[in-house]
Amino acid sequence: MLPKNRPTHPGEFIREDILKKLSVTEKELAKAIGVSPETISRIINEEERISADMALRLGRFTKTTPEMWLNLQAAVDLWDACHSQHFEEIRKIEPYAA
Repeated sequence: MLPKNRPTHPGEFIREDILKKLSVTEKELAKAIGVSPETISRIINEEERISADMALRLGRFTKTTPEMWLNLQAAVDLWDACHSQHFEEIRKIEPYAA
């Protein structure tokens, strides 16, 4: 069962828990993890997903696991898919019964 409200995008965690709490700028974070500031900006503005590569980088920087970052992203992706225009079509799929 999916939550009623959309899960928090990983970008919000970056914005609130890394940039604000650690007083790190987007440029500083980008440099520290080896990506462009534009990539960080797109993620924190929830315009881009967290990739496996990014999860590894963020996990290393924050001393967390890449799985945590990927799980945050997967929760958002699944919620979005269940609220997409294609979901009614998906609901019509009959389960396979052997």
